[in-house]
Amino acid sequence: MVKIRPQRILIFRIGELGDAIIALPALRAIRQTFPSARICLLGNVDAEARHITPDQILPHGLVDEWRFYRSRNFHSTVAERLRLLCQLRHAHFDLLVYLAPRIRGRADVRRDLLFFRLAGIAKVIGADALQPLPSRNGGPLPVVEHETDHLLQRLSRDGIEVPGFGNARLELDLTTAEKQSAGRWLKDNLPPERVNRVVGFGPGSKWPSKAWTEERFAQLGSRLVKFTGVFPIVFGGPEDRALGERLIQAWGQGANAAGALSVRVAAAVLKNCDAYVGNDTGTMHLAAAVGTRCVTIMAAIDWPGRWSPYGQGHLVLRRTVPCEGCLLRVCEREGMKCLKEIGVDDVFHACCQVLGFERAESSQPLVRGVAKM
Repeated sequence: MVKIRPQRILIFRIGELGDAIIALPALRAIRQTFPSARICLLGNVDAEARHITPDQILPHGLVDEWRFYRSRNFHSTVAERLRLLCQLRHAHFDLLVYLAPRIRGRADVRRDLLFFRLAGIAKVIGADALQPLPSRNGGPLPVVEHETDHLLQRLSRDGIEVPGFGNARLELDLTTAEKQSAGRWLKDNLPPERVNRVVGFGPGSKWPSKAWTEERFAQLGSRLVKFTGVFPIVFGGPEDRALGERLIQAWGQGANAAGALSVRVAAAVLKNCDAYVGNDTGTMHLAAAVGTRCVTIMAAIDWPGRWSPYGQGHLVLRRTVPCEGCLLRVCEREGMKCLKEIGVDDVFHACCQVLGFERAESSQPLVRGVAKM
């Protein structure tokens, strides 16, 4: 057990929507361990302020305050760092919970910890157990533990009580008002006649290297509408709205929630979907958090298993390619080979399996590092 009793805690967690969602169990474990402490979450927003920030998604009461600094690709300017340093020193935090992503390099970690020491924070938990990802050895990358479990194990090493491996819950604690807003949106946008199944689609991504093609999403949705009678709903941000309109036109039916809902109301709508299919994005993690089974079209840019939808019943479609683990935001080497090798037929059959329809076996094994069905 943790013996310290801090009064003011700073949690360092950077990233976008998915990074915040998969950290929910860690944040909840910290709150339960220090129920009376004032907890501040420090994160980043990109220089264009495009992505969803934690204050838009976190359940009420999990943290007391949200602070941020502007950065580009997680790196801030010297002026921004000095401003932040002064703010943190003035706040007099007595504990740092270091929840930086596992991909952060050793030099970055050392620099981070020095920065927070200069900010007057002497005690740190969550840093000692940060383990680097396995190195590339020329063969297929090994399946690694999910980032959710990795964060929890780091806390556990410092005495924080956490759920067992693989048993955490990404609870959003949706409010009655949020559920009612979702119900009204569904009533206004679903056809008046009963639909067979409702499937959420996530065709967009801020990382071009993660995006399956619009043409393939059009073909997939058309097949699902024709052969299984599903009603599709497109999810995403405002930047995905035009894409959603084009897809709905190609499918002949559907509703466009992209950019139309707050992120928590979107989660409540996703909870009413029978399945979700899309790219590896924050919306995918949002669907998993509310218990909607996901079919994820996963680019091989990261280590398998690390960013899969958390929980039971999901299917991850991923190809092993020589260049996997590239971590590229834009594919500059192999022309999106890892995604091009995932065909419409493969994703269609995976969707049928998750929806409980009869399916034919795919011609090639695609599922790797998935949760048990």
